[in-house]
Amino acid sequence: MSFLHEEYGTDIEIYRKPLSTEVVADCDNPQAHKVLIACGFVEKVLHPHYVWHQLPEGLSEEEQKHRATRAVCLLRAQDFAANIAEDLISEEAVASALDEVRRHRISGTAMFSSPTDGATRALAQPDLTTSAVTPAPSSPARHRR
Repeated sequence: MSFLHEEYGTDIEIYRKPLSTEVVADCDNPQAHKVLIACGFVEKVLHPHYVWHQLPEGLSEEEQKHRATRAVCLLRAQDFAANIAEDLISEEAVASALDEVRRHRISGTAMFSSPTDGATRALAQPDLTTSAVTPAPSSPARHRR
């Protein structure tokens, strides 16, 4: 089994699993894991070595796009090399997430709330050098092997 983030040399790859409605986030960084969980992704484990994240079943297409886009914006604000598949980008979520990052940068800490538990969590102060979300390099999303 391999993960797209390993194949592409990035920290995180967020994409829709081919021939499925599942939205998957491949990463192995504990700090990125916290952001993904706070954005509504659920950790999945195939013991002993494979860990990935995916959005819960039953979300609307728009909610999937919103959560995936928000996650990549927050991850990039923390200097992670994060890519998102083009079909998962929500322009509305980009604007909202960037506004959220800017507001909290001014206040000195990046705070965001989890859509799953309503709690507010603190993260390290973001760097806003990346101003927008761009899609992953043009490569087809592939099944994990």
